[in-house]
Amino acid sequence: MNLRHAIIPVLSIALFVIGACGSPAKKDYSKEVDEGTFNGNKYTSQALGWTMEFPDNWIITSKSSLESLDERSKASVNDTSSNMSGIKRTLAFQKNFDNNFQSSWEDFSGDEAAYKRVIANNHVMIYTNYLERNMYTDTVPGKLTVSGVTFDTFEVSLNDKEAKVFTTQLLMNALVKGKFMTVTISYNNDADKKKMLDLFKKSTFN
Repeated sequence: MNLRHAIIPVLSIALFVIGACGSPAKKDYSKEVDEGTFNGNKYTSQALGWTMEFPDNWIITSKSSLESLDERSKASVNDTSSNMSGIKRTLAFQKNFDNNFQSSWEDFSGDEAAYKRVIANNHVMIYTNYLERNMYTDTVPGKLTVSGVTFDTFEVSLNDKEAKVFTTQLLMNALVKGKFMTVTISYNNDADKKKMLDLFKKSTFN
């Protein structure tokens, strides 16, 4: 199994713990993705056949910030071997430090059974990672169908010592046109979660 498939969710979790950094609004958003095009506040990934709108009053997250956070996240879990070069960053935007949307894909050569093994291993890895770091964590697996594509979901809530949730992330994965697609929605309030999730649910796959 390609290790990159296993490391994506762990890094995503670490990203929202550290916090995503944004870039000022700018017209040439194409510089902030590895693949895909923008038309106003609409993004399209040709590789995935996926189109999604984003709020025009939110910030497109800079690719350089995400790359920097990847390195910091890898360091936080003592990962010195994962190669992130195969990951293609797609739409990423944020309202603020705690509420953000990220997406990416990478080629996947395995079959459905291999995909299911990767998902199961990822979920165990995420939970174990936080357990080893003595962090209070609640996880809820599920499914979500968007425009005919069924995503495996894994919602992870981090709690303080008084069992109060201080941040949550909804991780979503699916096989799309031979690509391992990852979407993460990080949030600390229900209103921003709903805004991001509703936009994703309204996105389309062709």
